[in-house]
Amino acid sequence: MAAEDEVAAEQPPVEAPQEAAQAESAPETASAPPEPASKTITKQILSTCLTKGLAALCTEKPAEPVRWLAEWLLEHNPNTPRTTFPANSKPIGAGKSAISNAEMAAIAASRSGQALGAASSITQLDLSRGANSTNNVNGVVEGATFFHQVAAYHVGSVGPCSSKGIESVIGDMLQLSKGNPKCVQWLSVRNEATIYLGGEPYVLRGGGVSSEDVLKAECETEIGDRGGRIAVTDAKGVGKWLHVATGDALTAADVVNGVRAPGGTPVRYLSFPTPPVGLLSTSSIDETLAALGALDPQDPIIISTDLGDGAPSAMFSVIACMAVRVRAAGGQLPQDVLPKEPLPIVAKFAPARELLEDVPEVSSILTSLGEKLGPEAKLLLDDTVDITARNRFRNLRTAYLDEVKAGQQAAARTTLVQYLQLLTVAAILISPEEEKDLPHQAFADLMRGGV
Repeated sequence: MAAEDEVAAEQPPVEAPQEAAQAESAPETASAPPEPASKTITKQILSTCLTKGLAALCTEKPAEPVRWLAEWLLEHNPNTPRTTFPANSKPIGAGKSAISNAEMAAIAASRSGQALGAASSITQLDLSRGANSTNNVNGVVEGATFFHQVAAYHVGSVGPCSSKGIESVIGDMLQLSKGNPKCVQWLSVRNEATIYLGGEPYVLRGGGVSSEDVLKAECETEIGDRGGRIAVTDAKGVGKWLHVATGDALTAADVVNGVRAPGGTPVRYLSFPTPPVGLLSTSSIDETLAALGALDPQDPIIISTDLGDGAPSAMFSVIACMAVRVRAAGGQLPQDVLPKEPLPIVAKFAPARELLEDVPEVSSILTSLGEKLGPEAKLLLDDTVDITARNRFRNLRTAYLDEVKAGQQAAARTTLVQYLQLLTVAAILISPEEEKDLPHQAFADLMRGGV
């Protein structure tokens, strides 16, 4: 039996007739073609570096893995051209990410140009401040600070944002709109020149106000000269090298206009730099009202400011809400404005409105506007201020009284002038076209009064 098994094992397998016939009839096949050179290069070079990078990524587990891997590949690319310096020469900060204060000062001193030459640093904005002070429809917006909304009028205000934060804010504002908005108006009243590097906002510190387009061009030049990196300070003031591609240096206008809003709604960016105290100029008022007047009632309006909760945020948000209300009322005083004295049943439970009627400057402006226009403009302003204050915006009336009580005379004067400016803007909004010269003149007289 064992012999028979051995014989059977030595016998070759017998092909089935059909398989044998197919094997005989099949033509000889040519040998497999060689792999293309690009695939060979990918295997030999890219896969080695990429494999190491992915392994490092798994070990590090960063919060933003895609960006982390991109920076790692830039830093460890074996084919990156290397610059040879003389024996006694070494570029500032070469071979490391952190930058000491002395090195940072040397880099700042070596910079030239209209924007970078006048600045001490390019500083990352802190996006953690005010990140939770929001009442948006989806909760806290990642990458957006001090985001507030007045849902009834499709008006929002936001502080510094990342690129992702800007996209989220625009999406949330569109959710508030009823119908089909034709446009999203992004109105920047920031007075700091901002540059987006790798999707994060950075501002010039230690210099004057510069053109963002100029800042972008100078940052692109430095990134190119330094082999894909630029010296910056983080939100805590610590210097570092930031690895970034030249094409990833963007202005705020680039970021906003590049957002693909839901439904394909176009986004329009306008910039009216405003001083930190928030006092408005005649030109900024005219341009703002012209921009707001071109919108449809359902178009969202987003006010972008430096500090989010500061005076410019409150002022421009009040202006936007008043403009929306007056436009919906056909250019007249809206019918739903709260009267100076609320109904008795409401007044019993509501706190005092503190309407500043006994303040001489307020009485003077009302007199200059006329006995009909003045009181109507004040009704519109006070009601809108109350509405925005319920949505976490600054109430200029109560802020003024608080500053007077605290003995802060300079701050109280500025806040009062802001309120008076808004009063004249309210008058401009509800005046017939042929009668707008009067409130314009009142605004000009106010600014000539030694503000």
